[in-house]
Amino acid sequence: MSKNVETAQSLDSAEGQLVVFALADEEFGVDINTVREIVRVPDITPIPQSPDYVAGICNLRGSVLPAINSRQRFGLEHKEADDSTRLLVIETGTIATGLIVDDVREVLHSKKEQMEEPPAVCKGVDREFLTGVVKMNDGARLILILDLDEVVQVQTKEAKSDQKKTALQAGKTAINAVEKNIDEEQLISFKVADEEYAFDINRVREILRVEEITEVPNAANYVQGLLTIRNQLLPILDLRTMLGNTSLIEQFHDEINAIMVIHEQWLKDLKKSLQSNATFNGDLDPTKCALGQWLLKDRSGDVGDLINNIRTPHINFHEFGAEALKINSHSQDEALLFFEEHIAPLEEILHSGFIEIKNKLAKNINEFQRILVVEAGDIHIGFIVDSVNEVLRIPKSIIDKTPWAASSAQKELKGVAKLDNGKRLIMIMDESTLIGQDESEELGKISEAGKKTADAETENEISLAQKDMDEEQLVTFIVANEEYGVRIMQVQEINRLEEITHVPRSPAFIDGVTNLRGNVIPVLNIRTLFGLESRDQDDATRIIIVEIEGRRTGLRVDKVNEVLRLPKEDIAPAPGIVTGDSENRFIEGVCQLDHGKRMVLLLDINEILSAEDKKEIATMEKKKTKPRAPKKNVKKMKIDK
Repeated sequence: MSKNVETAQSLDSAEGQLVVFALADEEFGVDINTVREIVRVPDITPIPQSPDYVAGICNLRGSVLPAINSRQRFGLEHKEADDSTRLLVIETGTIATGLIVDDVREVLHSKKEQMEEPPAVCKGVDREFLTGVVKMNDGARLILILDLDEVVQVQTKEAKSDQKKTALQAGKTAINAVEKNIDEEQLISFKVADEEYAFDINRVREILRVEEITEVPNAANYVQGLLTIRNQLLPILDLRTMLGNTSLIEQFHDEINAIMVIHEQWLKDLKKSLQSNATFNGDLDPTKCALGQWLLKDRSGDVGDLINNIRTPHINFHEFGAEALKINSHSQDEALLFFEEHIAPLEEILHSGFIEIKNKLAKNINEFQRILVVEAGDIHIGFIVDSVNEVLRIPKSIIDKTPWAASSAQKELKGVAKLDNGKRLIMIMDESTLIGQDESEELGKISEAGKKTADAETENEISLAQKDMDEEQLVTFIVANEEYGVRIMQVQEINRLEEITHVPRSPAFIDGVTNLRGNVIPVLNIRTLFGLESRDQDDATRIIIVEIEGRRTGLRVDKVNEVLRLPKEDIAPAPGIVTGDSENRFIEGVCQLDHGKRMVLLLDINEILSAEDKKEIATMEKKKTKPRAPKKNVKKMKIDK
């Protein structure tokens, strides 16, 4: 029996019901029994290197649903979504898939005798996607019946075997990481009051955004309160206060106030110069003044938007200042008039912008700060820090004991790492002494007193080892506004983008090679590898150092987001249709956070390169010229990890 006849008989023997929808002024139909629901198109997360007709994945009430661009699938002209666009959720076997269609028209009763075999090509749609054509109104209306199995067909035979490798590969990665830690320390560095500190990565359980914290009455001034994390109450301490510094918002405000004073003085000096024909000694380059330097810093979120709003007025401010001085060389009156008409109004815009930034900072200070959850003795403590900098793997030989003059009675520092020939110092904190025994007992009491449910008590009795078995810890990063994650055990370091040496005739996705403490490693451009538009580096650009088949490799990403811990049950397998092509089998799963509102694509680092890509890199490394390494202490160079 042919496939077309089987499909016809899947409808009722006398008649069936079709859900009819439109695409490019043509009508298509599917058996109503295959339609689970029809919804407006939700937010869709694109999948790199998936088939071109796969729009991406979306969350449908807690389930990960692949979405197909039906126009693209059938080779029809592209059309932007509008109010009529719908997602037709269909089910083939046990697999649900969404079809993006222009418009859902009706549910239509059709008789079996109205269905005919499809021609080779019917209105631009290949026969392979059709099981028949229903003729209505004496043939004046044609409805093309889709073969859903063909529409959602997975184009690979390797997906299942690839998934079986995951556990073994993860185990090998963990063993390699333990072996390499013998002569090295792996740290998570962070900033507090413009100083750089670090914790041993083995003591850091996760990194969180600062959420709403419940205050605790009559607690020490550095105790911010309690935060509920997976039914556990976590005491939150402000590390700034503990180290005797002012609050971050006070620092920001002091910084802005100082810049405003310098800026206002610049303006006064300019006007005085125009009035007296005296030499103006202020800087006319907008990138070199105090405000210009501050504006060059990377900022994100609402505060970043406000800063962007004053960048152009600031540039114009300097350009108009130079123009006023030029005019003043032949007419003082015209120069002063130009000052009042062009420069004074800009000053009002900049001053208002400063005030708005200060107000926004006060409300959104949590955009910058992070919580480091650290295992300190018998309890877990969340330390609020200004920002998390990077993950470092450094030789133990460059870590010195804390100088006695810099050591307090509490001995909260256990060493100082000297990087860049001593130009960069990182103070390594000892979490066991940062909180004294008395404070530790008090925090334990606060946590116990804050418990409200039996579930929280039960959760506290579960061993940490058992939790680790049920959870994954990921490093997440951004590429082209999409969020990806890799298991933290696959990450060796996270560094700023340093000088890269281009290698002739290297693969297009290789930016070049860089020197990592005497070792030359290739740097992969994830944007290029995923077929995305290129982008210049900025202050947020990072290189994530991973190991691919025993070879250290750098992954260039737009921004490292956070380290997070989530239950394994929140990681869903990637739908087969988006990982069907062997080129993107590195999509291991989809992490659903915030009740599905946030999706993180979990990558398998060992599969991010194809066999052919790996051969190209191996060939490149044999031919490349090793870039000159920076001068280092001989003892440091002996450590090769």
